[in-house]
Amino acid sequence: MKKLFLILLLGPVGLLADAYTTPDLFRSDITVTWLGIDYSHVTLTGNFAEFFEAGSKSTWQIRDLYFPQWNAIILEEPMKYDIRGMLRKSDIRFDIDMIAARNAQTPLEEMETYNPARFTEEDIRAFVRQYDLTGKEGIGIVIIAENLNKNALEAWYHFVAVDMSTGNVLLQQRLRGEPKGFGFRNYWANSIYRVIRNIRDYYYWEWRRQIETKGEQV
Repeated sequence: MKKLFLILLLGPVGLLADAYTTPDLFRSDITVTWLGIDYSHVTLTGNFAEFFEAGSKSTWQIRDLYFPQWNAIILEEPMKYDIRGMLRKSDIRFDIDMIAARNAQTPLEEMETYNPARFTEEDIRAFVRQYDLTGKEGIGIVIIAENLNKNALEAWYHFVAVDMSTGNVLLQQRLRGEPKGFGFRNYWANSIYRVIRNIRDYYYWEWRRQIETKGEQV
């Protein structure tokens, strides 16, 4: 059995009667919004310039060209990058503007590193607290990129569900994705696809099992 690094918020949050809890993520009547893939804290390990067909590319080109492309591919290829199927939802809202704005401001100085990042649960909560969720309702879903590692041929992400009315993290899971394919965009986009597929096929059911084990109704 794989070890799960998971936050489950099951009880009431403060005195807010309309606050969401983790089981609400699995209810069909709860609004879920896809917020995008957050690359604003990602680190790159290895020589990424070797991937490019036309010479060396700098980190600013990765940020300005590929961060938007990796987010756009979710919208452009919904059958493959199946966010609805991942969460067993017939309908999901898409609102990636806030994350896109954050990605565009990603600092480049420490992006390349020999020491891959490893985010803690508190790190993830701190990142989410920086989000501008003003006026947003329901549960937001974001994937936070931790590290793209060319040397280890892997990428690490955090799936996060957040109550957008309170900013509370309802569920967090660290996930590995294997890159594969031709071309820089497709190679690393495949690691996102693997994460989505693993949630759909395994983690979704494991999260539900943990909730039901605690006696909560879904």
